[in-house]
Amino acid sequence: MDERFISNLKDIIIEAGKISISLRDEGLIVKRKKDSSPVTNADIEISNFIYSELTKLDQAIPIICEEQPLKDVLGEEMIWLVDPIDGTRSYIKGMDSFTVNIALIIHQIPIIGLIYQPTSRKLYFTNHKEEFCLEKNGNIVEILRREDKNFIAVVSSRNFNYKTEKYIQDNGFSEVISIPSSIKLCMIAEGSADVYPKFGTTMEWDTAAGHALIRAAGGTVIDNNTGKTLLYNTKNHFKNPDFIAFNQKYRYLDN
Repeated sequence: MDERFISNLKDIIIEAGKISISLRDEGLIVKRKKDSSPVTNADIEISNFIYSELTKLDQAIPIICEEQPLKDVLGEEMIWLVDPIDGTRSYIKGMDSFTVNIALIIHQIPIIGLIYQPTSRKLYFTNHKEEFCLEKNGNIVEILRREDKNFIAVVSSRNFNYKTEKYIQDNGFSEVISIPSSIKLCMIAEGSADVYPKFGTTMEWDTAAGHALIRAAGGTVIDNNTGKTLLYNTKNHFKNPDFIAFNQKYRYLDN
């Protein structure tokens, strides 16, 4: 993918972030899905916007989006995975911890990923060389890697279950941070946290963009059932297995 392609994606996700702020300021319309999770008019409008813009970029690439009818894309070489608002509950409450996520999957691997935090105007993305980058207000931010020997875990602020608690206890982390949404994956990519264990339900659009960022930054996300790299577009229901995300520092720890 060339620089122009990445630039277009950045424009799309930033505009989607602006829509999220504008619609929340106007007052959200909140409904419930069949699984009782909340969905807002902003989720739908941003979904439609991103869907339209990605189609303009390349009509041949199928789009799988949380708020759009799912398609059978098994066997497709490339697909988009989109989460128009990740952290909808936080978004509804007026909190900052929500994101917009876009990922391009090629041969089951997340190659391009963008995660935008609209309130902070932070954009995490992979560039045309598949390198991890961070911008704030359009300016590149230098990533300062931690040199200490401590290891920090980041976990979901919801569904902190027995398996997660046991993993944390067994591995003796110096600090455990609890936060919603794909910000956890951004923290692994930038090195402000080292490990994100997830023992519970997530969907591919929840993780694909963050996985691409972590991969570009030298880390990995492994399927906890197989011990191998987490793969995408391998099943029709798009549900992830339990997984563990590591940054580069933890990945190459010599135990």
